[in-house]
Amino acid sequence: MTDPAAESLQSVQRQLLATAPWLRWLKPPSPTINTGRLLQRVLATYSPATHRVLDLGCGERRLPGAVRCDLFLGSPGIRADAARLPFRSGAFDCVVSTAVLEHVPYPRRVIREAYRVLRPRGVLYVEVPFLEGFHADPDDYQRFTFRGLDVLLHRFEVLEREVCVGPNSALAWMLREYPAAWFGNLRLALAAKFVAAWVTAPIRYLDWLMANRAGAFRIAAGLAVLARRK
Repeated sequence: MTDPAAESLQSVQRQLLATAPWLRWLKPPSPTINTGRLLQRVLATYSPATHRVLDLGCGERRLPGAVRCDLFLGSPGIRADAARLPFRSGAFDCVVSTAVLEHVPYPRRVIREAYRVLRPRGVLYVEVPFLEGFHADPDDYQRFTFRGLDVLLHRFEVLEREVCVGPNSALAWMLREYPAAWFGNLRLALAAKFVAAWVTAPIRYLDWLMANRAGAFRIAAGLAVLARRK
């Protein structure tokens, strides 16, 4: 089930945008910035132009040459449940999954399918949230640590780990949500969040200096792992 308060706040936001479309121009920037380089290196090595790459849970993203797959996807692409993929075993050299596992109720099933559709020694790139706020798309179930990813990917060989969304992004997200939590009136909560979002958004840029520090993973917003099928 979705969080009733979050769902109501999102409903008010949709209503305001429907009655005043010009508000879209005032939409605050994202609280996070992805400073990671790991995905770029993965796609440079496993280019969709020369390798079979699956973009699992791709959303609106388009990786030219990759097979797009999402549960809520129009064309071009394949609409499918990540826990029951319609591909033969060993079909791909690389599977990319970013901001997906927090939105599925059974992430182990998704990882099991990713393992199945990868060829032997094929690679899986995963990005997950650690200290990010609730964001239903269409729902939000869990968060992950590096240790948790080690357990989830126990059938794989973990090759590399990275803080892709750093501590300052986590701080910016919390600060934008904090004022809204004081208000029971949803319109006041949305207004408080709107103001806080614009004021705190610049904090995220400090991640360019901090995300690669040794202890950043302890309070990072998002983590990335590259793993190889054994």
